[in-house]
Amino acid sequence: MLAAIVRRSLAHPGVVVALAVLLLVWGGLTLSHADYDLFPEFVPPQLTIETEAPGLAPRQVEALVTRPLEAAVSGVLGVRAVRSESVQGLSKIQLVFGSSANPYRQRQLVSEKLAGIPGQLPAGVGTPTMLPLTSSTMVIESIGFTSVSLSPRALQDFVRWTVLPRLLSVPGIADINLWGGETRQLQVRVRPSRLAMLHLSLQDVVAATQAATGMRSAGLVDTPIQRFTLESDGQALTPQQLGDAVVRTHAGTPPLLLSHVARIRFGNAPRFGDALVMGQPGVVITINGQYGADTLTTTRGVNAALTELTALARERGVTLYPQLYEPARYIESALHSLAKSLLFGIFLVAIVLMVFLREWRAALISFISIPLSLLAAVIALRYVGQSLNTMTLGGLAVAVGVVVDDAVIDVENVLRRLREHSPSVAQRVVTVFRASLEVRTPILFATLAVLMVFMPILHLHGLQGSFFAPLALAVVFAVLASLAVALTVTPALCLLLLTGGAHKPESHFLFWLKDHQTRILRRLSRHPRTLLASALLAGIGACLALPLLRGELLPTFREGDFVATMTAPPGTSINVMQKLSARLSQQMLAIPGVARDYVTIGRAAGGVDTYPPNKAEFNVELTPAGTQDSADIQHQLNALLGAQPGLQYQVTTFLGDRINDSLTGEAAPVVISVFGQHLHAIDQAVRAVADALRNVPGAAQVRVKAPPSQPQLNIRLRRERLAGYGLRVDEVLNAIETAFQGTTVAHVYAGTRLIPVTVTVDPALKRDPQRVGTLLLRGASGSLVPLDKVADVDLGEGRSEILHEGGIRRQVITCNPTPADLTTFIARAKAVIANNVKLPPGVYLHFGGTAEAQAAAHRDIAINAAVALAGIVILLFLAFGDARRVLLVLLCIPFALVGGVVALILTGGITSIGAWVGFVALFGIAARNAILLLAHYGQLVVDEGQPWNLETALRGARERFTPVLMTALLTTLALLPVALHSGQAGQEIEGPMAVVLLGGLVSSTILSLLLLPGMALRWLRFESVSRSEVTS
Repeated sequence: MLAAIVRRSLAHPGVVVALAVLLLVWGGLTLSHADYDLFPEFVPPQLTIETEAPGLAPRQVEALVTRPLEAAVSGVLGVRAVRSESVQGLSKIQLVFGSSANPYRQRQLVSEKLAGIPGQLPAGVGTPTMLPLTSSTMVIESIGFTSVSLSPRALQDFVRWTVLPRLLSVPGIADINLWGGETRQLQVRVRPSRLAMLHLSLQDVVAATQAATGMRSAGLVDTPIQRFTLESDGQALTPQQLGDAVVRTHAGTPPLLLSHVARIRFGNAPRFGDALVMGQPGVVITINGQYGADTLTTTRGVNAALTELTALARERGVTLYPQLYEPARYIESALHSLAKSLLFGIFLVAIVLMVFLREWRAALISFISIPLSLLAAVIALRYVGQSLNTMTLGGLAVAVGVVVDDAVIDVENVLRRLREHSPSVAQRVVTVFRASLEVRTPILFATLAVLMVFMPILHLHGLQGSFFAPLALAVVFAVLASLAVALTVTPALCLLLLTGGAHKPESHFLFWLKDHQTRILRRLSRHPRTLLASALLAGIGACLALPLLRGELLPTFREGDFVATMTAPPGTSINVMQKLSARLSQQMLAIPGVARDYVTIGRAAGGVDTYPPNKAEFNVELTPAGTQDSADIQHQLNALLGAQPGLQYQVTTFLGDRINDSLTGEAAPVVISVFGQHLHAIDQAVRAVADALRNVPGAAQVRVKAPPSQPQLNIRLRRERLAGYGLRVDEVLNAIETAFQGTTVAHVYAGTRLIPVTVTVDPALKRDPQRVGTLLLRGASGSLVPLDKVADVDLGEGRSEILHEGGIRRQVITCNPTPADLTTFIARAKAVIANNVKLPPGVYLHFGGTAEAQAAAHRDIAINAAVALAGIVILLFLAFGDARRVLLVLLCIPFALVGGVVALILTGGITSIGAWVGFVALFGIAARNAILLLAHYGQLVVDEGQPWNLETALRGARERFTPVLMTALLTTLALLPVALHSGQAGQEIEGPMAVVLLGGLVSSTILSLLLLPGMALRWLRFESVSRSEVTS
């Protein structure tokens, strides 16, 4: 089959070259229209359900809203995890599905489950809402607004009703969260004393307000020849108009108006969050991208819309702060850095080709395989739905060495045969054909060995699979394309370009190297057992050294931004948080290297996070110089927040925060979940575990996610007293809700603005806890009854947040260990907790976070490495049919580890998941050269009739010296720029992988060129034809 493909390519070389040119054009067009992103989608498909429950405390939200919803959706097909949070007035449920799940189908299944739920929820609770699907990185851009001339209410009006509609029209936007400013309401502030005096209830006021602000359809009027649509307009739109609404009428007396019992004016809704921009009060919006949207394209659309709004903002006296956080900048920087490294590596490859082959035609033939194979891989990646990101580009960089190797071996062998025989024009076709087939079968098996290594990486699970499966896919596509190019385009170009004239002999430098190789091999071949023992001991030493290196799941990303989370004691007011955040913001801006910052306090209007008012998030943008010193700036931010008494804090990058959150729902590397049924028992266990954890060496920033309690006013109705005054329970509860929560009865329209109409009481009553009991109620006899006459009103403590996972109550302890040797820290933490903490009955622990994910990743990679090794063994038996040759090739694998381990030690000694994938990739690359060398020995003995002795072994090693050295150098130079820029933006993951591959290439090349020939001479025999030789 291989012979037929090569023969047809040589029969029609012009057609083959024309098709190659068309492939280049197609690939270029695909490249220009490809989707670009930072990473593949690394967060598994998720769905968030939010349900507003105004006025309900966390325990009530849990019992009345969260539990019915959990019961409804937990059985949906494909659900891997169900997590929930019940906070004041809000239930949030997060469903996590398997990585292969179709998010759109899952939404359909969940919506069917939710269809019957609203009827089971209490009155006043909103309809459960599924939030829009968002991408892994989620945020497209954060924008700030401040104003000296506008009030906070007017500033939010401008952003909500002018800016947001324009931005939401940009393709690729899922939703927008808003913090800060004041939300406008048309408020009916009831005076309870006036109600009691006039024998009215709050429900009378609510009914009158609804009647005055309601809208009704008017119908139609039909004449014999025309139809008229009726539009009635009587809705009260202003405080004055609403004040004239009639509450009650009596014959012979003036009507009682709403303004007689209430003050009516525009006011502000209760705040659950706030925002600061550059230390000043303002409004902040974060724009979230749709699932599958191209980040760069969407960002350009957002910035174009902002350009249109800038002049209008200036006219309104609003200062606009665009791009406070913009991932597109990091994406462009990362892709540019990686693409530059890739192109520079290809440039170095071109130079080496010229130096080694010494003929521009031969170098061109070898070089042309790179763009052909890589562009074919880009086409295939787009076809399967993969974007061009740092991982797929990294895969293409890894593949460059193998890609050019396929062509170089062909071209080098053709050149060698042409130099030996100098055939005529008629004989050149035969020479090229035979020379191509001589090396094709060994190359096929060597290439299949590389593919065999990367195929298991496609099946990695979890976070490591999300990151590295696209990289492996890029390598597989590029290598398969390279194989096709080597079978078709390379022979055709050799026939067309390697014509006439004397071919230049090899350089004197290569002759000098080969002479030295021969002398070294003569000496080493006398001690084969020493060679074998040395290789085995080195490989065993490398394997033993691997567990001693410090491990991490993923490296720190140099995004140029930090996210600092600060949590004050429960019950801290928004005003206190705003003052504290403003002071800290100014201090952060004074740190050298910090460019801008903004702060969000509490939760956004309609946002995903359920942050309480005592939690603030600082988003700090660094200057380009600050990005280089990001570790020092992070240390200063930690020191600044750590100096504030009573605060819990954490400083991380945005990507680090998202990756940690995708693993356990918590933004921390170490997460301990405490499960149980009784909150008191859970709290007892959490205190003990947190205290024990703080005593573990290296523990830092130990935090409890949901503090056990917060200040709370408890109102307990006394039924016997209610009966004495003729009051019903629902009347009293409605009065309390309207007074302190506010009852939204309608909405009025002001142009394009929708303004809620709310019935509540005077704000002064809600500022003093001592006055809650003075709320006046109207008894059956018309007498005034203070609330504290029919209820016990006392100050106590209540839950701030109740967490569930899998329907079971859960509390969370997080920790950021320093130094970040997570594996060692987790082992110590488990031992300390086991020895010092006795858990109450029914309570149990689960360790999660990055540390557990790292251990799972190591197990996953180890299993897949074993599968790859087994595949290589089977492949080698198919190629050689000889156990000794198979064992000799397998010896290359541990020896290749030597170079990888040494390279890691020299560059810091940290094994990230990228480094582990690099070790797996070494299996195939290390075996490749050994396969080609041993196959060449078989060819010399069987096909050419050479005796198997020292001279034949030296000749085979000498003839394979140039292609082995050249391919090692080519792969090294292709990866060298990535390795040298390891840690820079976009190369944080691929850098360690490239370092491992470079080190392994050095040691495996030494083995192939200097050690393997002597061991082959001692232990191998080539009397019979191998299976690979029969195939060729």
